[in-house]
Amino acid sequence: MEVFRASLAAVTALAAAGCFRPAVPSPDALRRTAVTRVFEQCKGSVVKFTATRHETTVKPSPDGKGPATRVHTTHTQWGSGCIIHPAGHVLANSHMLRFEGQRVAMLADGKTCPARVIAEDPAHDLALLKIEAGRPLTPLKLGRSSQVMVGEPAITIGSPFGIDFTVGYGIVSGVGRGTDTEYASLTDMIQTDAGTNPGTSGGPLLNILGEMIGLCTSGKKEAVNIGFATAVDKIRAVFADLVAAEQRYGFVLGLKVASDGPSRVTEVAKESPAEAAGIRVGDVVTAVGKDAVRSGMDYHLALIERKGGESLPVTLLRQGRRVECSVALGVVALRPADKVAGLVPGVAWQHYHGSWKALADFDKLKPAASGNLPAFTVGPYEGKANFAMRYSGYIEAPKDGVYLFSTRSDDGSRLHIGDQLVVDNDGLHPSVEKRGFIPLAAGRHPIRVTFFQGPGDLELKVFYEGPGITRREVPASALSRPGP
Repeated sequence: MEVFRASLAAVTALAAAGCFRPAVPSPDALRRTAVTRVFEQCKGSVVKFTATRHETTVKPSPDGKGPATRVHTTHTQWGSGCIIHPAGHVLANSHMLRFEGQRVAMLADGKTCPARVIAEDPAHDLALLKIEAGRPLTPLKLGRSSQVMVGEPAITIGSPFGIDFTVGYGIVSGVGRGTDTEYASLTDMIQTDAGTNPGTSGGPLLNILGEMIGLCTSGKKEAVNIGFATAVDKIRAVFADLVAAEQRYGFVLGLKVASDGPSRVTEVAKESPAEAAGIRVGDVVTAVGKDAVRSGMDYHLALIERKGGESLPVTLLRQGRRVECSVALGVVALRPADKVAGLVPGVAWQHYHGSWKALADFDKLKPAASGNLPAFTVGPYEGKANFAMRYSGYIEAPKDGVYLFSTRSDDGSRLHIGDQLVVDNDGLHPSVEKRGFIPLAAGRHPIRVTFFQGPGDLELKVFYEGPGITRREVPASALSRPGP
């Protein structure tokens, strides 16, 4: 007790002498808010994309007598991206890729890097790109959009109208929203009033902890402070289909892993290379080759550009024990080209009257009209309703390899190569894009497209890409049909 009284007296004397004074925060500390900290923490994980296209046009003289002049115009579009892997994999919006031009990526420190497209999924307005920075990059920490609370703070980082690395601050205005853009009909969106402008698209929507909870995608043109971001849990759910490594690169592994959390094996295909290597359901993939795997997304990134016939080392965690194995990736056979002669340009078409909610069996229906067209258009039926079209012909694959076909239609459509259904986009729906892959040998292959139109808007477009072919609508030059 005497010791306590002595200590109390000493403390009282020191206080009287002014020895205990409250610490006064510095001006910088007072100004550094939670938003400031999030920006400082995350800006290095955001990319600015610039796409530039140069165009030259000829302008006649005003009086029509003098020499014409050449007018050089530069067109520029901006976008943003989120670094999701140290190797330089970047998540962005696929609508950014619709603008043709030389694409350059810029990091927050001003370094510019070349960028190439790995994959895109227009149906969800997602794209995966790879930038070559020459050094490991810092990925964003992904949060859980299922835990997002309406009213909590929300932060955006992007380059609106090309203004570098701009931060916006607001709140989460709503969750589970749907929105139609000029590119896609999107669901599972987070609504926010944080700044979302052209050029912010592809940048992150962050919570106050600096976790990415969404990918900024669009804003309402006719409104103020209404922006939408694709929820990060939705991105996790569709990421395997976005990358589609086995289909895209033509190899067979035979594994499915959990999209949420660690890359736990959920399915091993029967008689697959994975089964032959001894991989089991419940194993957790921790490395593929030299790439560490921390999540299901990392797993799919590690499969990019693998080839059939490759021996792939895989490291697993099985009941707390490290297991190493080697998987001999299977090779997907190419569909052989057809040997046909007497072809002429264009495709044959058949027209059917009727009202459907799904594509009919047209072999059982009598066409109302038929003819030939240069490509996949509705020809004289533009603006009409309640009809269907069936197109047939041949498409040329210029090189051996895997080809990606997609249809964007309102309403349903399907695409076959030979007897194989490649794209199934059936149903009564607004404009939706679906895709599929098929390995083709160089040469000509039978192609069949079916489409039906109900009431309302009408759209039918057929795209492809493959070895040496960037994504484009199938041109008339690639199509042919049997001659008369």
